[in-house]
Amino acid sequence: GVPVAVGEKDREYIPVGVTTTVVKGSEEEKSESKRASQVTTQSAEIGTVTVTSITEGADVYADGAFVGNCPAILKLGAGKHTLKISLSGYKDWSRDFTIQAGSELRLTATLEK
Repeated sequence: GVPVAVGEKDREYIPVGVTTTVVKGSEEEKSESKRASQVTTQSAEIGTVTVTSITEGADVYADGAFVGNCPAILKLGAGKHTLKISLSGYKDWSRDFTIQAGSELRLTATLEK
């Protein structure tokens, strides 16, 4: 529930489901209390997805965006999502799911050669 500052070149590494707000100079001071309430609201609308695979190191994509490698713990906004696991030499594994706010979901991908 704490605001985080991210440099311009590092914005591509922000996890899926995290909403960002760009502020400049004095606008930052004015909007600090607003951002704090947004973060609290956003945290309440997030679910956790734990992704594992027998083939560790496989690429994990959430809603088409690369988010890391297996095993992974993802914080996603409540709602429908698509998860894809990919590893060279194996067939891609994909699953559509809906996550509820505050819930925890565990998915295990079994990749086939």
